[in-house]
Amino acid sequence: MRIGLLGVGAIGGVIGGYLARAGEEVTLVDTWPENIERIKSNGLKVTSVEEEFITFPVALHIGELSATRPKFDVLILSVKSDDTSWAVKFIEPYLAEGGFIVSAQNSINEFRVAEEIGWTRVMGCVVTIGASLYEPGNPCRTSTVSRPAFVLGEPSGMITPRLESMVEVMGPVGITKTTTNLWGQRWAKLGTNCMANALAAVSGLTSFELRNDPVAGEIAVKLVAEVIQVAMSLGVHVEDINGQVPASYLDAVESPRSMKLLREALIEQGRSLGEGRPSLAQDVMKGRKTEIEHLNGYVISKGIELGVSTPVNVALYRIAKELEAGEINPSPKNLKFIDL
Repeated sequence: MRIGLLGVGAIGGVIGGYLARAGEEVTLVDTWPENIERIKSNGLKVTSVEEEFITFPVALHIGELSATRPKFDVLILSVKSDDTSWAVKFIEPYLAEGGFIVSAQNSINEFRVAEEIGWTRVMGCVVTIGASLYEPGNPCRTSTVSRPAFVLGEPSGMITPRLESMVEVMGPVGITKTTTNLWGQRWAKLGTNCMANALAAVSGLTSFELRNDPVAGEIAVKLVAEVIQVAMSLGVHVEDINGQVPASYLDAVESPRSMKLLREALIEQGRSLGEGRPSLAQDVMKGRKTEIEHLNGYVISKGIELGVSTPVNVALYRIAKELEAGEINPSPKNLKFIDL
């Protein structure tokens, strides 16, 4: 299988590194010149909790594709949500006949991909590993190999031969499973993103510190409860979020005892997260535009469409936009502006 990977950031870099080490025919494509040049000259160095290794996959700057004209059987898309539409338009000519795109992104971007190339060429990939990238050519895997890595699903809910093939391909990267409920998995991951990404950015806390902090922990649960309410209004059967059934989050916002039990379970489950920071927090540290519009902002917009109130997400969204604009700095003190 000829594999292309567009977007060699933290997640894309980790995926590319493990696929290359497994002997897959993978080509890495990125817009960051220094990143690609470092990989070409020194190899792609992947640093994980357990090990460090270097591979030498084919690496191309986005401008080099027109000269090489590859044809990919599958293209793993790992760009920021804002870049989805143009990236799909750009890469479509390089898909082989029958080729398809796997969206390994935050948020729910399968709709944007399908708008450009059609639903039959779309596959979803819910990413559950933690990763960071602070130096070109050196992605870091911040969660352990024992933590589930990916859930792959067809938009139709069918278990197809190509889906089963992709599970085998992604296996060397980490524990990979299939789902017949892609949208339930997507909304579950959106819940995880909404409870952690922006909250870590505005507070300056790591993923695990968020769960231990009593104020942040309670806010996180309430953020997820709103995500679940919006998803249920859409008719989505939401899968477990961080190992907890959706009903537990809804119960927690109504009962102090349920809140205490849920938070204890989340703290225990979060021990495998490591000391990494979510991608949105990393973007803030790098002075980049964040994905807040496609995470908490997405939930807010869908809530408005459906008449579902999302006040905690709205409050966090506003603070995150102030942070993105440089009007405030990350601090646990920012959490006091979110009403509980």
